[in-house]
Amino acid sequence: MHKSPLPQQAAPMLRWRWVVALAALSVLPFLFVSVPPLTDAPGHIGRFAAQLAAPDSPLHRYFDFVWRPTLNLAADLIVQVLHPLLGPAEAMWLVCAAVPVLTVLGLLVVARQLNPQGSAALPWALIFVYNSPFLWGFVNYSFTAALALCGFALWIALECRPTLRGALFLPIAPALFLGHGEGGALLLLWAAGYEAGRVGSWWRLRAAIGVAGRLWPFVTIVLPLAVARGDGGTTAWDFPGKLDELTALVRDQSAALDIATVAAALAVLLLGRLSGARIVRAGLWPVLGTAALFLAAPLQLSGTNNVDMRLAPYAMMLALALQDWRPVAMWRRRLVLLGGAALLAVRFGVTSASFLGYQRSYARELAALDHIAPGSRVLNLVPNDCGLRAWRQPRLTHLAALATAERQAWTNAHWSVASIHLLQVRYAPPGFATDPSQLVSPPDCVGRGGETRQTIADVVPRLPLDAADYVWLIDVQLPRGAAEPRLVPIWRSARSALYAVRPRVRT
Repeated sequence: MHKSPLPQQAAPMLRWRWVVALAALSVLPFLFVSVPPLTDAPGHIGRFAAQLAAPDSPLHRYFDFVWRPTLNLAADLIVQVLHPLLGPAEAMWLVCAAVPVLTVLGLLVVARQLNPQGSAALPWALIFVYNSPFLWGFVNYSFTAALALCGFALWIALECRPTLRGALFLPIAPALFLGHGEGGALLLLWAAGYEAGRVGSWWRLRAAIGVAGRLWPFVTIVLPLAVARGDGGTTAWDFPGKLDELTALVRDQSAALDIATVAAALAVLLLGRLSGARIVRAGLWPVLGTAALFLAAPLQLSGTNNVDMRLAPYAMMLALALQDWRPVAMWRRRLVLLGGAALLAVRFGVTSASFLGYQRSYARELAALDHIAPGSRVLNLVPNDCGLRAWRQPRLTHLAALATAERQAWTNAHWSVASIHLLQVRYAPPGFATDPSQLVSPPDCVGRGGETRQTIADVVPRLPLDAADYVWLIDVQLPRGAAEPRLVPIWRSARSALYAVRPRVRT
């Protein structure tokens, strides 16, 4: 039976004071911002405003928010609990800031228990805490996956106390599935892989039965799976696209730095393998299971996008944290440790600086809200670039949804998939009801990659101006020569502008 190591057996980086310090340090980028600069985060905040709207709010004219059981409720439930104390933006900040803290805490405690002396590549694992799914703003998933890592650490720690472990995980398992189905599935996958690694020949019937028997607390996941309702949605695979997803695991500010980071991390794993470092036995199947699930998972599942790409960072984190470097020469171990720490410091500094830059950008753009009347209807257009130009995202895609939170306004920047989201849009001008109707692309992007794209020159003549009070252009300008007498500019900042819509002259 595997036994968790005693605290004094852990390497210096895995002693409790360092575990706590690194977890606390991971939140630093969020201290520079009031609105989390994660692409989808403003959309979540706008949705929360509709969720918490008072009975007399004009938002009820524009949106419906109906509670129902789904496997995507983490932030919604937390905000519902916190809203007497915090507003939507503050509650969202707290949820987002908790993700890196919980991820670092869970990962380090797992490494402390399974690989206390051999985790020379641990700094490389920490690089993937600020991963692409998190920076995209997949908050329910990232928060639940972070809790799953903590849950995995707890599962290991309570191995010798099966009764207590069972009592705790009977509610923990279904709660995580309600938070996000894919994040909850990671906890089950890791616990099952850990138990399989303990028994060795798990494919033999008796061993397999033993593994299943130890997983009995997960029987309660049938409850959220049974009550969760959806209206279907697209399911599609894109196996060639998985290579692109791997190169973009930490997509942030620089394609060169981000792709080189992934390549270097893979090289560390390969170098370790060739030098004799092996993933610890108890962690091998959790790592292989996560990697296999990434390879097998669809790109879209019942309307949820990027299902497979969400898994890969966690396979990398666990593989790097649980690769035992003790058989490798000391000088190589130190080189790997110091190289990872240096790259982690560089990337952490870049991310922190970028958050400060996004804060300034958001503040500049959101000055337009002062000119929007409460309860208005706002048509929004934002840029959507392509190719390597789009690598560093301005993260403006759903920024206009903050008009819903700050001005109780309708905007077309919300997403509303019936199979996933509790928010449904009632006010729906044809072609401009929801995301992605707000996206406009440069002309050279139209027709690339099989995506449906449109330029601002295509969109402006089709804007349903009779259905709007304002047109808000964020970092995009009206095409040259475009003359729309009904658009009256009332605010400008650099490439952005807010136009009031003049009523149509009746004759």
